[in-house]
Amino acid sequence: MTPYQKKILLVVATALAGGGIPVFSKLLLREIGPTEFMTLRFFGAWLLFLPFVIKALPRKISDWLKISLVVMPAAINMILFARGLFFTTATMAALIYSFSPIAAAIMVYFIGQEKLNWRKIIGILIGFIGMLILIIAPLNYQSLADFVGTAKGNGLMLLGMMLMTIFTVASKPLQQKFSPAVITSILFLNCFIVNTIAGGYTIFNPGLLLKLSATAWLSVTFLIIINSVIFFYLYQLTLKYTSAVTVSMTSYITPIITFVWAAILLGERLNSVLIIAGGLTLNGAYLTTTAKNHGTK
Repeated sequence: MTPYQKKILLVVATALAGGGIPVFSKLLLREIGPTEFMTLRFFGAWLLFLPFVIKALPRKISDWLKISLVVMPAAINMILFARGLFFTTATMAALIYSFSPIAAAIMVYFIGQEKLNWRKIIGILIGFIGMLILIIAPLNYQSLADFVGTAKGNGLMLLGMMLMTIFTVASKPLQQKFSPAVITSILFLNCFIVNTIAGGYTIFNPGLLLKLSATAWLSVTFLIIINSVIFFYLYQLTLKYTSAVTVSMTSYITPIITFVWAAILLGERLNSVLIIAGGLTLNGAYLTTTAKNHGTK
């Protein structure tokens, strides 16, 4: 397998692992609050992931603080994301987070972390156009209001997207010293602590846990194993071998996966332009992923 093929495989695998997050979160939010759901999700992810990384965890408090500072924007993003889903749709959430590659490109350009060549820029634009076609093309005036959600929900999603992008850009230099597994583990712990402090501790009430339906427990299981442990580890692993802009391109592919899950589980519209739009997003991701890291800044 060539280095380019490895990068493409990592990007696609990361997108597949993260594609169901808005949908399964929406299902779980029907029964418990946002902070409770995030507390349960990341407590489970941390416990499940800990045995695989415990021997590699930092021994110095300064290292813990350094990593925690970098992952904190992502932890806050989790709260904003869960609360935002109360007031907007799963597909609108995917749309807002698809701005992440553009935000990442702007950030890395101005801080000098990465040079942008025309192949990357064109790839970002093609992917973004494909994503817009995928989500906006099937809308009509009647469905537009339901799709858009509310200003409050979308505002929370926008702020969360920016914080997640900051986390992505800041994680890249951190990987010079710490492995993807270590960063992922401390991310889970921080997300658990932040959401617990924000009120999520109430989820550990046995009475509340016993009231959760089978659908809720299946959603929790999927969110912990696929959307947390596998997704965030692959996210950091992809970042290690590519760049902040490239790993953020996963947000162009995840709407395709989200649309499929939303159609199956939430009854949201699955439109006929999926193949065309999906092809554009995948081509955009391919161009950006296979672009050389040197170029015109």
